[in-house]
Amino acid sequence: YNFAAQKRAVTIRDYESIIWNMPPEFGAPAKVSIQEKDNKVEVLLLSYDINGKLVSDNSKYLADNIANYLSNYRMLNDYVVVTSAKVIDISIDISVVLSAGFASKDVINNIISVINTYFSPQSMQLGTNVNLSELKSRIQTLIGVVTISEMIIKNEVGGDYSGGETSMEYLDKENKIIQPVDDTIYSQPSEIYHIRYPEEDIRVKAILS
Repeated sequence: YNFAAQKRAVTIRDYESIIWNMPPEFGAPAKVSIQEKDNKVEVLLLSYDINGKLVSDNSKYLADNIANYLSNYRMLNDYVVVTSAKVIDISIDISVVLSAGFASKDVINNIISVINTYFSPQSMQLGTNVNLSELKSRIQTLIGVVTISEMIIKNEVGGDYSGGETSMEYLDKENKIIQPVDDTIYSQPSEIYHIRYPEEDIRVKAILS
């Protein structure tokens, strides 16, 4: 109501709505998160690379266009900063017990598919927590899966990975194994969890019952 009346962004959601409805010639971010920080409106962006993977390297063209476009709608006392969000690349090691009567290769492929879908860049959003209980529940419903004995989440950095590190504590600092809290890996509004190379970074160890 306030936005309609004043043609100004009054709330954080107003800013986000304006960006998503920005004309396509100005560019299109992959992900947007907006927060108030130090009396500023901070716009956090991510882009897709040519392979559909999330990257923090947003073009200056896009950032400048968003900043200029928002200047038409911001409140007079709002100071808007456009910057990059953080991509946290992870890998998953999961150990499962399978029913002896099922083809383990097919069940393993289904497990990988479920994990890959959960972390899909199209569905995962900035600031979304990783609910390991929910992920395990989805895997547990697969035909042939008896139980999940272990799930280890590792923060992958260096090389071809993004280099972003989680704000969570590490269970093992040397190997960057993340320590969940209440079966949850929490995310800041500026962070997103991402599996960059599913073929390599989702590793399933299967034991037949």
